[in-house]
Amino acid sequence: MSKGRVVVGVDVPETSGDAVRWAARTAQLHGVPLSLVHAVEGVAGLPGGVVGVEDSTTRELLRATTDAPSPLDQVVEEVRAEFPDLEIEPVEIVGDNVKSLLAHQEDALLVVGTGRRGGLSEFVLGSTSLGVAMHATSPVAVVPPGSGGQDVRGVITVAVDGSADSAVAARIACYEARARGAKVVAVNTWGLEVVDGFVVTESDQEQFAAIQQRQTDLVERAVAGARRDYPEVELDVAVVNGRVVHTLVDRAAQSDLLVMGSRGLGGFSGKLLGSVSQRVLRGSTCPVVIAKS
Repeated sequence: MSKGRVVVGVDVPETSGDAVRWAARTAQLHGVPLSLVHAVEGVAGLPGGVVGVEDSTTRELLRATTDAPSPLDQVVEEVRAEFPDLEIEPVEIVGDNVKSLLAHQEDALLVVGTGRRGGLSEFVLGSTSLGVAMHATSPVAVVPPGSGGQDVRGVITVAVDGSADSAVAARIACYEARARGAKVVAVNTWGLEVVDGFVVTESDQEQFAAIQQRQTDLVERAVAGARRDYPEVELDVAVVNGRVVHTLVDRAAQSDLLVMGSRGLGGFSGKLLGSVSQRVLRGSTCPVVIAKS
């Protein structure tokens, strides 16, 4: 994955502060510009679209309508203070949040934040974060609260199931690992298996070892392109007998980044999120990049 810029949605600090910080650090690591996109919806009397830099009249009307300082101005100031050498493009738009971010996805990594933990100790995926992650055709990073400045663990986990999406995810993981000086762990899970009428559960069973080898071979085929393109990146394979969501959320707690495919199909351009992807997004404590082939 070689993207020309990082694009992050700017909203209230509670949902986008860590996402902006993570996006800025990622843009700096890759030496690409950062676009800060702030959309204001439902402003009567204003035409939809990007507000020009010199359009002071529209900006004044936006401030008067929202009766609050521009969060975009505040975020730009904070990012410039922390990342003085980073090229920043502030973008203010009158229009829908999701559509505004999707309109800027070409040759970009899109970044969105999530809400706080809900009643089931899972992060709340707001309409913007979920909408962007579902309908984007470019990679999307979903950053949970508290992970913008997390301790560096030097590990990037990628979920690999042998699909085209997971092969793309492996390349993205290696691309990020090279920039961050991290290693990649390609994780595959398998659950209930029945061989010759018997359920395979014990690790000392001959069938157990055969399944482990089968899954390892599947992973190696999927990551072969990533190994070839990023020979300098250490890439380990971990095949786990267990539940996929639990395994990936547990691995995320030990990682700087989790990369996975979408595995959902829909009538929009691009792929929707499958149920596994959505559940992992709600449970992961580290940023998650959704890859789409």
